[in-house]
Amino acid sequence: MGFVDTHCHLHFPEYETDRAEVLLRSKEAGVDLFINVGTDVASSRLSVELASADERIYAAAGLHPHDAKDGCPEVYRDLEALLAHPRVVAVGEVGLDYYRDHSPQDKQREVLREFVAMARRADKPLILHCRDAYGDLAALLHELGGAPYRGVIHCFSSNTEDMNRFLELGFHISFAGPLTYKKNDPLREACKNCPSDRLMLETDAPFLPPQTMRGKRNEPCFMMETAQTAAGLHGLSLEQLAARTLANARELFRL
Repeated sequence: MGFVDTHCHLHFPEYETDRAEVLLRSKEAGVDLFINVGTDVASSRLSVELASADERIYAAAGLHPHDAKDGCPEVYRDLEALLAHPRVVAVGEVGLDYYRDHSPQDKQREVLREFVAMARRADKPLILHCRDAYGDLAALLHELGGAPYRGVIHCFSSNTEDMNRFLELGFHISFAGPLTYKKNDPLREACKNCPSDRLMLETDAPFLPPQTMRGKRNEPCFMMETAQTAAGLHGLSLEQLAARTLANARELFRL
């Protein structure tokens, strides 16, 4: 069927004992390719190692907003060096998270500016994390004057109005397990209104499993439940949705 999970963390310790089985279940379900995303220097290095060992997996290198407090010239240098690796296809995940506030908001914005500049130098797309900060994120991106951007708003979790801000800036929009949650009608409406040539799917595994798997460790094969929901919203078959989203991922990440 040919789906691509555009955001997962298969290098995390949750998969240490059964990673091969997780990948096998994914293939059997129809998820064939993976963008494996780093969250700090050590995590990004592990992501590159995993991608180097498996042709189905590509890597991204970045500093999660929770860890923005650790942003410094040495960290930026180490992550920028990783971007030169041929298996690294994106800068991320980076962004703003005002929900947890594990790092000061002004530091998050400072760090994000560094990574936007880094993505331009590397000519690679951004994978942006955003939670409870859509207004500030859009404002910062406008301030930096980079539109149209190459990148994706990963695990989008807001409404059509917020989505349109990022579509106007050139971003793709990626939907994960929360699309299936019972009380997420505004998110489903956003997905329905997302242009098909900007639509992506992901799991954010091991986090955010879909509705029928809530409480379990997420894994890429569970993405099919999200795909079923997205296909219904767009009036597409699963095969049509797979072809469309795979083409989007190949174009954005130059797979």
